[in-house]
Amino acid sequence: MLVKLDQTHRELVHRIRRHAEEWLSDKGTDQYRRGVDPDAVRCSIDHQVDTGAFVGWCVDGEVVAVVALIEPDTELWTPEEVKEPQTYISRLLVAENHHGKGHGAALLGAVAVQVRGRGDRWIRLNCWTTNTRLHAYYEAHGFEHVRTVDIPGRMSGALFQRSVVVHLPD
Repeated sequence: MLVKLDQTHRELVHRIRRHAEEWLSDKGTDQYRRGVDPDAVRCSIDHQVDTGAFVGWCVDGEVVAVVALIEPDTELWTPEEVKEPQTYISRLLVAENHHGKGHGAALLGAVAVQVRGRGDRWIRLNCWTTNTRLHAYYEAHGFEHVRTVDIPGRMSGALFQRSVVVHLPD
């Protein structure tokens, strides 16, 4: 079930993020390890929690995956792309002991249904450029790679999008 997260979930989001950092490190990726200021990350997450950006996927009363629904990053997407009806996601994270159970995919699907209902056409995101396993995950869940943008000092510039428009068979 898709749930809106609030300030009471702040530490949960931070705990899931810290777990994701450790989990990714164990997988051999440099995501969250290189070029990241931990204090800036904490402030960014706090801001997203404070503004109500996070939603979660809840199973048996437990939040098992989270994602922030934010504004598009204008450094990465063109002005034309930014104007299109879209939801921009950030920080898709799955809680410890819940990897590989389809919770991230379920969360993405629920978000797609919600934003399609309000008239959005796309779910868009940028992710860590060197995390090719993450790229493959998004592609396996209906996202297409749009391009990779290289901005000095930024590690996340691989741009992906997924249509939320339902295409009915002829």
